[in-house]
Amino acid sequence: MLWFVLLAAVGAADAPSAPLTRSITIAAYTKKQAPVVDLKVEEVSLSEAGRPRKVLSVEPDRRPLDVAIVLDSGGTVAPSYRSDLVPAVVEFWKALPPGTNVALWSTAPAKIMDFGGDLVAAEAKLRMIAAAGGNYGFDSMVDACKELGKRGAERRTIVYVGSGSLQSSITGTSALMRAIGEARVTPMAVLVLPSARGSFGGGPSGDAVQSWDVQGYFAQMSKSYQGSYVEALSTLAVSQWLRQFSADINGQYRVRFESEAGPAGAVKVELKRKDTKLRVGRTAEEILTVQ
Repeated sequence: MLWFVLLAAVGAADAPSAPLTRSITIAAYTKKQAPVVDLKVEEVSLSEAGRPRKVLSVEPDRRPLDVAIVLDSGGTVAPSYRSDLVPAVVEFWKALPPGTNVALWSTAPAKIMDFGGDLVAAEAKLRMIAAAGGNYGFDSMVDACKELGKRGAERRTIVYVGSGSLQSSITGTSALMRAIGEARVTPMAVLVLPSARGSFGGGPSGDAVQSWDVQGYFAQMSKSYQGSYVEALSTLAVSQWLRQFSADINGQYRVRFESEAGPAGAVKVELKRKDTKLRVGRTAEEILTVQ
């Protein structure tokens, strides 16, 4: 009897592992900043750890979405705060998918409006702010990430809009990276850089050389957490970049593909459609396929 038990155990160990699927989020939008709304399975090519994988399904991502917007209200952006930045943020909010829960923070730091608030009221509050003082955006972004994590929406995005004149420290920059990772937030940032003429002529340290690599920091954040980072040479360009972000959010899909047991490998996705841009997000947990 013991011999038969051992034989059965060996047979079970040698049996092929059950096939499984993984899913990954992607965002597709055109070069004209319009979301792709009709992506099909045959237009998606995918590999994992260098191995081609069969794409099983491509479905628009309609899961609940929370978006936290952190808007620079420091003295550096004061000349353009009401004329350029506030209208750009309002336009971005209007373009988000129906049902999106949005909350606002300034870099005072202060929370302006809770999630689920009204856009008209939010715009009024934004316009009442007198842009002045330092930019404590790291504190605001950490607070926003923590709240996003507590709410638990299946899609969570934080958007920073403002200058690179953030009050920084090793503790603050590390805290933000950690908060984004712990809350599984997708970061998006429009960093307004001083142009040759000086984009922020009226603000303190508007044309000062940054004492740390703020551009490199945001670029690394975007790379590490599959987000987006862009640089604007003036506040007039902010609305254009935020239109790209809204196209990204409205053009999000969940792609399911065949995989195999073991740790997930690096996933590469390509689209077989001209004039289309792509952002690849996180790979989801393994899902056993029932045979």
